[in-house]
Amino acid sequence: MIPLAIDKLALSRYPKTSDQSLRAWNSADEYLVKHITENLTLDKSSKVLIINDQFGALTCSLSECSPVCWSDSFLSRTAIAENLKFNSLNEKINFIERTENITQPDICFDLVIIRIPKHNSLLTFQLNSIAQFINHNTVILSAGMTKEIHNSTTTLFNKYIGETTTSLAKKKARLMFSKPSSTPKVSNENLYDNLTDIKIYEVKEYDVKSYGLPGVFSRESLDIGSRVLLNYLPETKENQNLIDLGCGTGILGTIVAKNNSTLNLTFCDESFLAVESAKTTYEKNIGRSAEFHITDVLAGLENDQYDHILCNPPFHQQNVQTLSIANKMFKQSAQKLKDRGELRVVANRHLKYRPMLSQYFKNVKMISDDSKFVVWLAYLPKK
Repeated sequence: MIPLAIDKLALSRYPKTSDQSLRAWNSADEYLVKHITENLTLDKSSKVLIINDQFGALTCSLSECSPVCWSDSFLSRTAIAENLKFNSLNEKINFIERTENITQPDICFDLVIIRIPKHNSLLTFQLNSIAQFINHNTVILSAGMTKEIHNSTTTLFNKYIGETTTSLAKKKARLMFSKPSSTPKVSNENLYDNLTDIKIYEVKEYDVKSYGLPGVFSRESLDIGSRVLLNYLPETKENQNLIDLGCGTGILGTIVAKNNSTLNLTFCDESFLAVESAKTTYEKNIGRSAEFHITDVLAGLENDQYDHILCNPPFHQQNVQTLSIANKMFKQSAQKLKDRGELRVVANRHLKYRPMLSQYFKNVKMISDDSKFVVWLAYLPKK
């Protein structure tokens, strides 16, 4: 079986973007596929695990193997599924959000492909998790852009997998080759159950603690934008409904809930680990019931039901700056809010969010006075 060349595939990013300079793959994906094509022999029975495929370039290329695909990103999973379908490829892919979901617990993979994630904490979690599913015959191939691979990256592979070397750089991308040791360095503990790698910090003025799992945004300390937004939180009334959108560890929604025992909270994020973190943060600080959704922005939530939405939108996706996710957040927020509902957004000053917000809200105003961050209040959603 020969992997499909990436330039023969029709691949799209998700969410869709009008910026034609942004591709659904990069030279690290191309480097990986080229190396596999020239150096490995695979067939339909080969057991392949792909970790952190961004938009489906790797999964589509190797779809005939029916690989197991592990991603913490709901958006990446959506992109992979859509690109498989669009290219009329095998869609029988086993998507997992952690290794406990592997349906064959005694499987040993022939090939493991890893795109290097942004956070070393996530990489550590993933390397530790796969140790029980590999042996000394497993081929471990990793790749990233040169700016994504550091000495610390190699150190982690050496520690959790085995002896690791790197390739020469091509088109600013680099491969990593790891030889699994005879004794897998697997932890006996489960991150989800025992929270072995969780960062805890306290926001003392609100008497709230944040609990963050690996790879989750701002898991070690409160980010500056969220700290600014704390000064402009809404005054909620009894039995109102509030969404913490792109919730991360859930710290913002939890702080608001601290002062309103009747508030109905909904936490949404596209990261499985983020939503798990938000559950922990909310349960340990508040303990009341709340809703938690791993979803594409606000997909699946009812329209016209919410009084307040808090949002600290990302402006990067897979290390590339883009406003497409923020735009989708604003659009769907307007749909979910009641007629007099309010959206509060914190953002870097250089981001041009006012025109975007004005597409979906009749009134948009700046309510903060910070030199680096802006808090926008958008209300009266256009229906």
